[in-house]
Amino acid sequence: MQLRQNRRRMNVEMVSRNIMGLHEDLPCIEEKRFDAGTGVHVMQSSYWARTIRGIFLVLCLGWTSVLAADESTKGIHVQVLLGATRYDNLSFEHQSATDPSVEAVSEITLMPALGICGAMPLLKDPVAMGVEGGALLEWRSDEVTAVGRGGALRVFVDNKVYLLDFFFGPYASVDLGPRARLYAGAGPLLMVGQYEKESDEEESGSETIRDDNTSMAFGAGFYARTGIEFRFEDESLIGICVRGFGSKVDFEDVPDDPDVKGFQILMTFTPKP
Repeated sequence: MQLRQNRRRMNVEMVSRNIMGLHEDLPCIEEKRFDAGTGVHVMQSSYWARTIRGIFLVLCLGWTSVLAADESTKGIHVQVLLGATRYDNLSFEHQSATDPSVEAVSEITLMPALGICGAMPLLKDPVAMGVEGGALLEWRSDEVTAVGRGGALRVFVDNKVYLLDFFFGPYASVDLGPRARLYAGAGPLLMVGQYEKESDEEESGSETIRDDNTSMAFGAGFYARTGIEFRFEDESLIGICVRGFGSKVDFEDVPDDPDVKGFQILMTFTPKP
């Protein structure tokens, strides 16, 4: 058991060294600083360079003891998000190939959500302010049936929807005593969506008509969120977050309004930074 743990630790450290070697080769924003002790100007990484590099490391590798020891990741909070999304006006239509008046409509109202968010403070007193960035994945499967021509025509549709949004923006956090913190963040987001449709159309005396279709969509939008977390003895936190967002993701099977708008309630867990 001990040998297995040592091997796992060596693998993690090896991967982290490779990634650290990669991020050291990335372009870095630097600024001049005058060192009074030596009387010369030295170059040091700016806040923005350390922020981008830290979030890059967290999203690629996750939070490990190796990253915690790296100067560019000190102070970063990594938040795990789990909850649900309620959507407004998100529905998909499928028309019968033999009778366009027969439509199978799938309305998506609730989707589970899972994600991660990394936040780095740039100012800490009296209110922590900085930048955050992360990703949220949502998915849903739904089956609908439409009947027409007095029951002679039946249309079965199996829908699968996947939505992934990447977000980045400023945030602020304030401690409510030693055991709780309140935070809020907002900014732009990029949403990627995939819609998969499998349909079977059956009519008395005719062969079954099958249709499979997959479409992708991209769109930009805006998000805003706020939440509260409670601190444990080991400095980890658990809490709840509410998040609203909107994006122009134009699926070809979404009628009328291409806007994708939703409201999320998420449970959060933040390990010790």
